[in-house]
Amino acid sequence: MPAATHEDDLIRLAAAVSSRERFEAIFDQVRTPGTSLPFKVLALLDTQRPYLKSYHHAKEIGFLDTLLGHLMHAQVLDLELLAAPGTAPLSVTAQLQAVTRPDIGFMNMAVEIKGKVIASRRLCCITVLKADLATPHAAGTGFLVGPQIVLTSGHLLDDLLNGAGQPVAQSSKRIRVAFDQIDGLSAGTVVPVQERWLVDRRGLHPLEAQRQVLNWDDPPEAGFDEHLDFALVRLSRAVGYERGFYALDAGRMPVVDAVGGMVALLQHPAGFPQSSAPGAALRLWPPTFKSRMLHDANSAEGSSGGLLVDSEFQPVGLHQCTYKDAQSKPVCNGAIPTARIAGLKLPLSQVLGLDPVWKIKETGEPVIGREDFQSSVLDALDGETRILTVAGTSRMGRSFTTRILREMLGIAEHHVVELSASKIPVTARDTALAILAEIGGGTGGAALPNTSEADSAEPAWIAQQLLPAFKRAVAAAASQRIIWLVVDDLDRYAVANTSTRVFLESVYSGMAVIPSLRIVLVGFQGAVPGALPKQVRGEILREFSVPELTQYIDRESTAREIPRFLSQSRSLAEQLLQDVPLAANGQRQAELAHRAAVVASRP
Repeated sequence: MPAATHEDDLIRLAAAVSSRERFEAIFDQVRTPGTSLPFKVLALLDTQRPYLKSYHHAKEIGFLDTLLGHLMHAQVLDLELLAAPGTAPLSVTAQLQAVTRPDIGFMNMAVEIKGKVIASRRLCCITVLKADLATPHAAGTGFLVGPQIVLTSGHLLDDLLNGAGQPVAQSSKRIRVAFDQIDGLSAGTVVPVQERWLVDRRGLHPLEAQRQVLNWDDPPEAGFDEHLDFALVRLSRAVGYERGFYALDAGRMPVVDAVGGMVALLQHPAGFPQSSAPGAALRLWPPTFKSRMLHDANSAEGSSGGLLVDSEFQPVGLHQCTYKDAQSKPVCNGAIPTARIAGLKLPLSQVLGLDPVWKIKETGEPVIGREDFQSSVLDALDGETRILTVAGTSRMGRSFTTRILREMLGIAEHHVVELSASKIPVTARDTALAILAEIGGGTGGAALPNTSEADSAEPAWIAQQLLPAFKRAVAAAASQRIIWLVVDDLDRYAVANTSTRVFLESVYSGMAVIPSLRIVLVGFQGAVPGALPKQVRGEILREFSVPELTQYIDRESTAREIPRFLSQSRSLAEQLLQDVPLAANGQRQAELAHRAAVVASRP
């Protein structure tokens, strides 16, 4: 919540207006249509004190806090005048220096600059929409605390929950999470939330929800250890890998009543671009749980869920509310110490859905793009997909396909094998034997029927005898694992138009009855003969794009704890595409990947 609304403060706020034109524009923008008067009318009603008249009207109608937040952010109010004491001393003596706020100490410039660059990527503006999916209902702030999880205030999302505290239908479409709203010139980077978006939530304490009087000198204890007023929201993808995320520390409590108690509130006040407000941590209460922190950093509507950092720019609080006295004059702001949330040991690092591979761990080689393929692998695990195809010129990254698979899949549950199309025999039985030999089921070949035993036409023999025997041998070799057969070089070595092709097409069409087998066809593009279209997903490899290179640079830089603005990573990606010359046979990809790894590792 913003500055004070006592009569004396309103008089000072009226005197602090620096532009009548801008004041009028903002007032008419935020006023409540139908129930409030426009500024011009109010100015006619009190020509001597139009701003004070407008403040009184806004307070009466109920939009004064919003108005003040917009005025402060738009710099319509003279902050130096507001900061001046009400009565100046008659005489003063000039001194060389003095510590006027010993409670906040000093902020190291290097720490602050680095901390704000980091925060600019992790902070987000959260808008809750009404049921029409268009009209804003509430706004707040959030920040990444895991690869896929944003932390914000619990009360911000109350309208999206039913009586049991569970998300209502279609609620995922009513949450808009936007990163990179820094300069006010763009809408930022909007990241959807998962359909099952709520990871965890704790509500307001009943005394807070009912707005009852709280006595800090003799505060109530019961329930303040449980009602921590936070929500964890799961995003549709793990953007924390490229943006970074804050690791909440159960041992890091805010410093109060001591030099160095400085905090900064990073927020989206009134839905405006990212802002920072300095202040001090004033008090922790109640004494037993210390689950509330009082602070005096400026805030406004939209600040709920904002990040409070200490003098080292590490998280110490989740901004929650404003406390007012009996005359509705703000006394200070309130927050939830993030140490209390960390102490719950919630699964913040867990990723649901695609946990992207962007580097081969063993060699450090970059994996740029290829997320379509990785998504297809996930669908092959849990969905209908059984066959993946990868097309593109040689050296375009096709060789990474098997390594990506092995990086994604655990060896205990999966077995990845390769077979070059050049080694596929010309007869159906020999092809089945070659596949079984690669997957470790060579002994199963003894159970395969011989062509000499066929008493019917070859296609019928393949379907009725060879394929069932092959299926049993694969199941035996799999031994509770899923076998991934990668057939490479299909664009260089055509499969013989013999019984081999009939057998392979029978395997493709019968994938549904071979549950332990997945097939990846590298160098193949188009419809897979015999396969059901719904069981096939294809990828066509192309030159790296600016977004793909930017994403890799962000991920590698974040892993190396090198902070960058989004614009810096994008500029590096664009420069790489300009500097690396075109080359035949996909060789440019390898050079781009190498140089991207180099620039990402440099501050």
